Amino acid sequence: MLHFRIFNIPVHVQPWFWITLALIGGGLGANSSYTMLLVAMFVLAGFISVLIHELGHALMIRKYGLPTEIHLIAFGGLATHPAGVLNRKQSFLVTAAGPGIQFALGVLCLIALNVVPVPEESLLREMLFDLTLVSFVWSILNCLPIFPMDGGQMLAAILGPQRRRTTYLIGMITAIVIVIFGYLVLHAILLAIFMAFFAYQNWQQYSASPK
Repeated sequence: MLHFRIFNIPVHVQPWFWITLALIGGGLGANSSYTMLLVAMFVLAGFISVLIHELGHALMIRKYGLPTEIHLIAFGGLATHPAGVLNRKQSFLVTAAGPGIQFALGVLCLIALNVVPVPEESLLREMLFDLTLVSFVWSILNCLPIFPMDGGQMLAAILGPQRRRTTYLIGMITAIVIVIFGYLVLHAILLAIFMAFFAYQNWQQYSASPK
């Protein structure tokens, strides 16, 4: 496991984080040194983008005077903080900061792709393209109202604890729609598996929640 600090915030990166990014980046189909290099570039871009995402959460948590750590795990990451301390507004802002700063990174990289004179076949252009792609897709996907993704947590902050069953119901329905769309239209098996897990998780929490 990789450990380091950024802005004095501890960061822990699990091996599965790298493996998952490599699979998403086409690692199974890499059959030459060049394609393996492209996969490595995608993994690096994913690492930078997801770290920026979690740093958005962590810096907002620290703004409210709370300790925080960043953990990069399979299929994403999380910025920890003591439970039950933030009010609904603070919780919403902490959650929104992650996809917000990541989307902004995507915009900056997209501008750079169209403004900076970078050769078409260069590794720098490939890195900027991957950063743009990961930042936009990851931030938008995370804003879907599926708990415990950022969108689901923002929805929970808006609806409040009394309507938690509604949060889980919306999350379950949204996840099922993404499973069907991802598998049948996008042929994205990893996305479908990922969302199927969240659909099941939201159904469990919905069933266990008091009416």
